[in-house]
Amino acid sequence: MTIAATLRRHLCIIRAVQPPFVYPSKEKLFELLREDGVLDYSESSFERDKKDITKEYGIYIKHNKRRNGYYINLNEDDEDITDFKAFVELLERRERLEFVKQTLTGLQEIGRYLQLEKNPHFAGIDHLPKLWEALRAQRVISFRYSAYAQTTTPVQTRLIEPGLLFEYKNRWYLDGWDINKKEVRTFGLDRMTLLQLTDKYISQNRSHEYRAMRRHVIGVNSAPDNEPVRVVLRLTALQANYLQSLPLHPSQRTLPQTSPDYVDFELRVVLNKELEIEILGMGEAVEVLEPAELRETIRKRIEATFQKYL
Repeated sequence: MTIAATLRRHLCIIRAVQPPFVYPSKEKLFELLREDGVLDYSESSFERDKKDITKEYGIYIKHNKRRNGYYINLNEDDEDITDFKAFVELLERRERLEFVKQTLTGLQEIGRYLQLEKNPHFAGIDHLPKLWEALRAQRVISFRYSAYAQTTTPVQTRLIEPGLLFEYKNRWYLDGWDINKKEVRTFGLDRMTLLQLTDKYISQNRSHEYRAMRRHVIGVNSAPDNEPVRVVLRLTALQANYLQSLPLHPSQRTLPQTSPDYVDFELRVVLNKELEIEILGMGEAVEVLEPAELRETIRKRIEATFQKYL
């Protein structure tokens, strides 16, 4: 059995029993597996898959006698559910990569049928193993950091308690506690040099703070005290299709449609530069309705851009 086929079965089962729980019966699970192309699936195969899912991923699939169906045994707090969803996303990425690896039979097929995004100049990804080690061991790290913004301040060595790694637009970032500045800061991995693990351990677990800071953010820039606001965007009917298929943020929801010409979307997010860039990237197909502060910011940026073309 190939790795891709095993991942496919595991993901099919995990998706069926994940929150919000519908408690599928064993018969229903077998039916879903058949629809997903998994044939000749038996009782013993199911029991083996359940054990493998627990062993490999730490996910416990339980049977609810009252509902006569299966579910994943998760704590019902936001953090556990968020962790689980992030894990499933990583598993889905791995499944796609295994599928490509399995189906490609030669180098010629890559050039003929497959074109990947290319980013040959990306730097910093080589820091990931050492940062992951620091996070798991709860160790303080040190590195030299050069910001993109022009500054006369010389490059200094940072002493950081690492907290959260995240990815945005093919770049990796680290949220951590700056020991000298005594505040949470965000660092791009591509601007780090001389990264080292120290023999010191973090003084406080701030995982809830990092998670709270990221929950309502599109992109990178935020701070622990930034509060999310209601943002309403009006898109042309055509552009709305793209936003519905790939939402800007998990909080996005479609408002009741009042015209066939446009669709309104609501988000609860922190106002930052990345949100502005996403909006500006949609050009004339979008209008900011709320809040007035963001609408005015976008108007000024469009006006400044217009002046360059006079």
